[in-house]
Amino acid sequence: MFRIIINADDLGISQEVNEAIAECFSSRFITSTTLMVNMDYADEAVKMAVKYGWHERVGLHLNFTSGMPLTDEIRKFRRFCNKDGSFNAVFFRRMNARLHMSRAEIMAARGEAEAQIRKYISYGLPDKHLDSHHYVHTDLSIWKAVEPLIEKYSIRSVRLTRNLSRRMSPLKRIYKGHFNRHIRSLPIQTTDYFGSFKDFMQCRDEIRDGSLTEIMVHPMYNEEGVLVDTSRPIEEERDYLSRIKYIKEFY
Repeated sequence: MFRIIINADDLGISQEVNEAIAECFSSRFITSTTLMVNMDYADEAVKMAVKYGWHERVGLHLNFTSGMPLTDEIRKFRRFCNKDGSFNAVFFRRMNARLHMSRAEIMAARGEAEAQIRKYISYGLPDKHLDSHHYVHTDLSIWKAVEPLIEKYSIRSVRLTRNLSRRMSPLKRIYKGHFNRHIRSLPIQTTDYFGSFKDFMQCRDEIRDGSLTEIMVHPMYNEEGVLVDTSRPIEEERDYLSRIKYIKEFY
């Protein structure tokens, strides 16, 4: 028996994505979503969640790669921001920066993470689950910034680093295994497996019976107005899952 969480990433990134995620909740395809609090459509997303009754299923999608940061200090560092102050994702494209940053950069990242957590809490959202855009919380340098905030703000659950994938180098597999063991050692909830819908299709024979798996989806509409997970029609994913014996669950 599979136990599955289906989380829609990127709530708040655009009006279209907000509407696509709302439709996924309405059709009961997803169990939860995570909010990018620094994006222009975050307020609209929260109002929608409250209006339609799924605000208790909204976690935080920590963001260091898109839009404008909430704090000024992080804008001083070119690994994080352009001259206009917007996030540039430079650190994300450089493996050395993903593994190591200066103390000043880590403290700036901690200040930004804390500001995003505080804004999330200010919305009155009770879920207190944390994941991140482009999985940045699983990069060692960002994790050093974020980890002290987990206990401080009573974060209830944190997403694993992606471990459902057949395209993984031995070094990456070692790092991911170490990171996930560390996450599981903390007094928080998490899943046993995490990956995309495609990862789940390819690796489901490797998933232990009774374990809990998180599948991430990215709802949006294609040019024809069809609800898709990035490019795959969500109806295809729903049909696939309907043929599998599983239970939808929450953290």
